Amino acid sequence: MSIKHLLVIGLLSTITYGQNSVLSFKEKLLLKSNINTQTESFSVQDNGQSILVNANNTYRLEVGANYKFLGLKIGFSPSNKSSGLKSKFLNPQLNIFIKQWIQSFEYRKVQGFYQETNAQELAEFPDLKTTSWTGTTSYVLNHDFSLKHLTHLTEWQRVTAGSFTPTLHYGFNRLSNNIDAQKVVENSFDLSIAPAYYYTWAFKKYWFISSSIAPAIGVRFTTEKSNDNTQKDTFITRSLDLTFQFGYTSETISAGARFNFDNNAVNKDLKQSMVNDKSYASLYFGYRFNPPKFLKQTVSNIEDRLGL
Repeated sequence: MSIKHLLVIGLLSTITYGQNSVLSFKEKLLLKSNINTQTESFSVQDNGQSILVNANNTYRLEVGANYKFLGLKIGFSPSNKSSGLKSKFLNPQLNIFIKQWIQSFEYRKVQGFYQETNAQELAEFPDLKTTSWTGTTSYVLNHDFSLKHLTHLTEWQRVTAGSFTPTLHYGFNRLSNNIDAQKVVENSFDLSIAPAYYYTWAFKKYWFISSSIAPAIGVRFTTEKSNDNTQKDTFITRSLDLTFQFGYTSETISAGARFNFDNNAVNKDLKQSMVNDKSYASLYFGYRFNPPKFLKQTVSNIEDRLGL
């Protein structure tokens, strides 16, 4: 092959690389960590009054790893040592990436809640516990936009672009508590659809700013059990999730900050609804490197068997 042909091939490769709006890092192993101020809160009935209780955690830690089409993450939180109330939090998550699809399965368990009274004391609800199994299925419509760049750090979006991302949420939640010496259990199944929209501004090669809006509407089926009494209800749910994110991305590292505002409401009838607003911030850092040979071989065998 002549030098002229080599130059032409090199030029075409450079042009193609320069036109790629999204660069994939699926051949790299990503290790990431995250710290955020998100807390768990519920509205509960106490002596005929509805009160808001919170888990006694000041922040949450998350560590995870992504490689090719798989991602694993686990979240945990130390209790607030300034209070005698201990809150337990555990949150493992499995993520699957296939082309424009992102599939997530999550388990969450939180126990130990409190309420701040007017006397600046903590009213304890140590028996209040919530356990949930949830799933999320998302599809990115625009191939020039990368949701994985923002949420899983496995890609790099290098040009400004946005996309609608229809998302289906579903899951089972079990809420239990001891009230007046009797155990009360509420089981609920939730199903909702969110036509989310994301937009990312890429600038100065490595930096970006992104925002999103995700209104959702759905249905909740609940079964509440107390002693021999059982009550079943069906509610309409609605929510609004707003995010703002900025960060830095290169071939080896990703770092940034994310701010969320969530509004959730459950319509109990036409005249009454329960609303829960919360906002939180998070800092994240990810590092990419070549995977060890045993991991590369194992995942390749899985891909071959699944035909991925």
